[in-house]
Order: sequence, then C-alpha cells, then structure tokens
Amino acid sequence: MGVASLVLIWACSRSAADHEELGDRAYAAGEYRNALAEYQLGLKAHPGSADLSAKAGAAALHTGEYALAVAQYVALGQEDRSRAAEAADGLERLVRAALTGNDRNAAANALQGLRTVSPSRPLGRYTRLAALDAAERGDTGAALALLPSAVAAAANARSADSLLFVYGMAAVRARACSTAVPAFESVIRRQHEPAVTEGAREGLGLCALVEGQRLLADGKPTEAEDWFRRASAPGSPPEVVRGAFLGLGDVKLAQGDIPDALDNYQQVLSGGRPGDTLSQRAHEKINALGKADAPSTTPPKP
Repeated sequence: MGVASLVLIWACSRSAADHEELGDRAYAAGEYRNALAEYQLGLKAHPGSADLSAKAGAAALHTGEYALAVAQYVALGQEDRSRAAEAADGLERLVRAALTGNDRNAAANALQGLRTVSPSRPLGRYTRLAALDAAERGDTGAALALLPSAVAAAANARSADSLLFVYGMAAVRARACSTAVPAFESVIRRQHEPAVTEGAREGLGLCALVEGQRLLADGKPTEAEDWFRRASAPGSPPEVVRGAFLGLGDVKLAQGDIPDALDNYQQVLSGGRPGDTLSQRAHEKINALGKADAPSTTPPKP
C-alpha cells in the first residue's frame, strides 16, 4: 500500500510538471489560452503550487480573464508570502489592463486582491477607485480607511467634495456620527459640488439628531443641546427638525427651564400631522407639565 501511494504521488507530480512545461511552451509562443489551460491542469494535479499560480495569473491576464487572474495572484501571495510583492505587481498590472478596457468592476476586484496580499502597499492614483468600491460594497471599515487619502489626492475641489460626502455616508453606516458630521459640514461650507450639498445637509441633520439623542440618553443634556440645534438647522428634513425640537424640549426640561421646554414641544406640534408619533409624544409631555389645554393631536370624531 505504501509503494502504491508513492507511485501515485510520483505520477501526479510528473503530470503537473508535464502540464507546466507544455504551458511554458504555449506561453512563449504567444498561445496564452492554451498556456492557461495547461497551467490549470497542472494546478489540479498539484494544488497550491505558487509557480503555477503565478504563471496561470499571467496567462489569464493576457486572455482577459481578469477574475481568474485575480484569484491566481491572490493565491500566489497567500501560498508564498516571500512572493507577495510579485503578486502585488501582477495585480497592479491587472488594474491597469482593466481600466484600459473600461472594466471598472474587474479593476476594483484587482484592487481588493492587492489590499489582501499587500495591505501596506500605497495605492497611489487607484485610491479613489478602491475607496468608492469599498463604499459601494458596504465595506465601511475599508471605505473609512481609504477615503481620507482619496479626498487628499482628489483632482479638483468638486471631486473632493463628492468623496467627502461618501466619507460622511460611510461614517453614518458605521454609526460614527462624530466622524460624519464634520465631513458633511465641510461639504456644506465649501459648496464646490451642488449635487451632494443637499444630501450633506440631510445627512448632517439626521446624524446630529441621533448623536443628540444618544447624549441625552447618557445623561448629558448640555452636550446634547448643541447636537439638537445642529439637527434643527435649515436644510434638515422636516421630521428631523421636529425630532430635534422634541430633544431640545427634553434638554430644557432636564435643566429646569419649563417655559423653554414647553416652547420647544409646541414647535413639534406645528407642522405635524394630527396623531403622528412625534405630535403624540410632544402632546404627552405638554400634558405631563400641566398644559392639558394644548391643541389635541387626535382628529375630531364626526
């Protein structure tokens, strides 16, 4: 049984070597598709071969099979860490080829592979693409890590503002409002890209409201007040503004300023629909303060 196993191992190894040799001949002759087929057969006979992964990646690059090329270069970098730089070089060539062919998805996949095999390698002019791809995939950690560099390297002010807006939205998804708010405020202040300015105002208002609510729940009404005032600023969605006034009423109530608290609760009632959630909550708070004569939020019965 031991001899049979040795014979089988020897046969498979010989098969992989044969396929590699045939692949090398085809590659040298410019027959990249045939070379790729041989290298793939070699990998089936000898899985995990760094040499075959490198050669298969190069052949796939020539045939335009970018997804396969990415997989092979990533495998090269993972199978032999001493060849991570070689794998990264191959992936960079893939990015250039994909962009030349206007295949943005393939370029983004190659950049993702590049970050896998060589996380510390500078992405240079590809940072913007990698950052936007991470944001679109919902990879907020990668997006938040890459977007500041992309903003700094932006070709012009409009592009920088667009990227700042994406950065703010990524921070919102990560529930990092303390990061999102300065990004949105910068977009609003700079006003270089009108297409994202309104979205930045809405994002700022929503995030400020969430942050104010969090601080109020943590027993920090004074800190919460500033966030609620930001949320009530012009440009915030109407429901966010009403939620901010409800929060400001709670802040003033916590500070013992009953008249100001009532004024803020009344602001919640104005502009709301009878019986909506915010109106009901404001009405309950007003009644709890002894203002039973406040306007009812329940429609009169016919």
